[in-house]
Amino acid sequence: MEKKTEKVSQFYTALAQGDFETVGALLSDNLIWHQPGEGTLSGIYNGKQSVFAHLGRMAQLSNGTFAINHVDYITENGDLVVASIGFMVSASGHSIEMKGVDLFRFDNDLIKEVWLFSERIDEEDQFWTALAQD
Repeated sequence: MEKKTEKVSQFYTALAQGDFETVGALLSDNLIWHQPGEGTLSGIYNGKQSVFAHLGRMAQLSNGTFAINHVDYITENGDLVVASIGFMVSASGHSIEMKGVDLFRFDNDLIKEVWLFSERIDEEDQFWTALAQD
């Protein structure tokens, strides 16, 4: 059986390549996605289609520049997997780069729930809000 850490690694690789077929195959249909903060994109997204729409909005606002530019490590504990990551995005004269932690909960070998944590959430909130207003 494939390790959960390998599935999370596949998730990041597929996301970077825009391979949403593979991304979708790793996600539960009733996925719950917790986007941190109090900004334009913050909130809880329920269901795979809602999450894809959310990720599409991020791509649209960032002109496709949002990228997880490094993964420091991925480790698991039971049904939970955590990844220490770094991301960057630059669009419309705004740019941001920071570290984060992504927490994945698996159920029936699929990603069922995702919590994202950003190093400087207030700065990230301001960034996405500024892009949404441009």
